[in-house]
Amino acid sequence: MTKKALGKGLSAIISSSPKPVEALESGIARNAELIVELDVDDLSPNPDQPRTRFDESDLTGLAASIQAVGLLQPIIVRKSGAAHFVIAGERRLRAARQAGLKRIKAIVIEADEAKNLTLALIENIQRTNLNPVEEAEAYKVLINRFNLKQHDIAAQVGKDRATIANMLRLLQLPPEIKEALAEGSISTGHAKILLSVSGKRQMEFFRRLIDKSVSVRSLEKMAQEESKPKKYSKTGALKNAQIRKMEEEIAAILGTKVEIRHGNGKGKIEITYYSLDDFERIVDLIR
Repeated sequence: MTKKALGKGLSAIISSSPKPVEALESGIARNAELIVELDVDDLSPNPDQPRTRFDESDLTGLAASIQAVGLLQPIIVRKSGAAHFVIAGERRLRAARQAGLKRIKAIVIEADEAKNLTLALIENIQRTNLNPVEEAEAYKVLINRFNLKQHDIAAQVGKDRATIANMLRLLQLPPEIKEALAEGSISTGHAKILLSVSGKRQMEFFRRLIDKSVSVRSLEKMAQEESKPKKYSKTGALKNAQIRKMEEEIAAILGTKVEIRHGNGKGKIEITYYSLDDFERIVDLIR
């Protein structure tokens, strides 16, 4: 198989397979002619690697497995001049080095920069999940650096557009909250609720969450209680329970803040959006 044919096969796998990296490796690796051995010292990490944290105990366990039975799955690299950059398998490369291997099995393909990052992102999401902040940052790079649209990213990684938009919203959080999310101190569910709280109250809720290990449901109730005193109708009376329930139901469907202003048998629904992409996401859901 020539490099041109391999590239064509790779393109077909990426566009049609729900698990591109696994399909690529299982499909291509069967042909022994495509597998080469490269010096580990000649391999460079993927410059667009979305993963920034590698669990040391996980690497140690993989290194022990490699020492015992060898590397079962070759890594995937792209060649640029005399250099080779890892597209899929940096975790395996790190473990192989830790295991003392001097050479490693690899499949060499040609990939442009955007496809390089997309492949690495897909591998990390499907094999060893990125933390939510890493995942959101990777999506942001695809949008800002490669001018991809949210629906293009969604198609590549096998998620719907609304999920991508909600992940990107996590980047609006203050650094302290994003760090806690990346470390796993709070969940994505907690973070989404914190996004609905603004100003000083957001950090107050966050610190209460860290100190008391508040559940997602409890935090949601806290946020709802926080907003209740501010919700008045035109007559000045507090909104009744039915209106508040309708607000909560619509907000849950649209994934954003919703306010119903009702009085004298008429009113309006106010829907908050945080960016043009978020606006398009909401419009798609309404459609």
